[in-house]
Amino acid sequence: MTLKELRISKRLTQPEASEICGVPLRSYKRLESDLSYVNSYKYKNAFKCLEEFKSLKNNKKDTNKVLVIGAGYVGFSLAVLLSKNNDVIIVDIKEEKVKKINERKPIFKDKEIEQWLTTKELNLKALLPNKELYKNKDFIILALPTDYDEKTNLLRTDNIISLIKEIREINKKVLIIIKSTCYIGFTESLKDSNVIFCPEFLREGRALLDNLYPSRIIVGGDPKNYRVKRFGELLRRNSFNRAKVLYMSSKEAEAVKLFSNAYLAMRVAYFNELDSFAINNNVNSKNIIEGVCLDNRIGDYYNNPSFGYGGYCLPKDTLSLINQIKEVDNNSIISAIDRSNCSRKEYIVDDILSKLEKVNGNTVGVYSIESKKDSDNKRHAAILDIIKGLEDKGIKIIYFSKEISLEQFKRDSDIILLNRYSQIFDDIKDKIYTRDIFIRD
Repeated sequence: MTLKELRISKRLTQPEASEICGVPLRSYKRLESDLSYVNSYKYKNAFKCLEEFKSLKNNKKDTNKVLVIGAGYVGFSLAVLLSKNNDVIIVDIKEEKVKKINERKPIFKDKEIEQWLTTKELNLKALLPNKELYKNKDFIILALPTDYDEKTNLLRTDNIISLIKEIREINKKVLIIIKSTCYIGFTESLKDSNVIFCPEFLREGRALLDNLYPSRIIVGGDPKNYRVKRFGELLRRNSFNRAKVLYMSSKEAEAVKLFSNAYLAMRVAYFNELDSFAINNNVNSKNIIEGVCLDNRIGDYYNNPSFGYGGYCLPKDTLSLINQIKEVDNNSIISAIDRSNCSRKEYIVDDILSKLEKVNGNTVGVYSIESKKDSDNKRHAAILDIIKGLEDKGIKIIYFSKEISLEQFKRDSDIILLNRYSQIFDDIKDKIYTRDIFIRD
């Protein structure tokens, strides 16, 4: 059977076939018309894509059976995205998460996910781990946490390795996509051409939005492997902006992820250093930042000072990259990022202590420890180090909670820490300590 005959048997037009195969329409037409292409990998790849194509009720789009392991920010947002046009099962070890997902309730704060769960028809089911789920899947996506290992100074990947071995005992050929952040060279070390690395570039609290409008789609796998190409096109077709798909080696894709996060950490550290300088020299941080950022090469974005960068990703990813880049340069810019972040937090502690001394106070109120205003994630928030630094100096810390009224919290605190300002404190601005220069409530 020829490619053209296969397409006709699937009742597809040439434009539909070209999209399924991830080939420009003009190139696809050549594959059908020029017999010299029959033995080329492009022809064989297109043939396999159409051969595996399953018609859908809606617009004849390809439906895939997808298994997502790990219902965190990355796994859950991706599962929700893909379940609009595919059959998706998401697995997590926590029964409470599984129950909530099946009841179409959000498991973390994310405006778009909450909206999709209540308004979209999603082919999404959540289950507890079961080896039988590895069977008959087109794609298995791993979205497990990879914490920083202080012994190896790299990201811990033991859980990924053991899970891949478990999957391969049941399903030898399924394409496994690692979404977890790994150290550079990890995926290549597995020596399995059907395991690829596909980094995520998501913001906590806006994970689904960033999946719908990705800045880029990076696929660390060989596009000559038709399964790899098919997965890349799956992500592209499910994005609203039809983002560009960049194919590269897994090692390069891992580097893209770590260097991207290191740059973001560097940008946070840069504007925090600028802010520390401004405080120390009694000049206006906002004026300096606005003046600096009017240069188009720098840009007026991601420039709001904070207590330091924190959250789950930036600290661990930067530290992991620092360890690998030491092979090239012990005095690299990236090595300095972590030192700058530590210095910033120490400076903030000292500045708060000086403010307490001026008001003759000893009690600091903490309203919230979430990393970001639109996120409910508290992991590794920079304010936690600020709190520890203050406690080490003998400062009393009180936390706002359901057991204490807002008015009492305001009265009992000599100073209230706010990484990001809230208008509910407009009546006691003199008590607020924040470095939120560009206040956006």
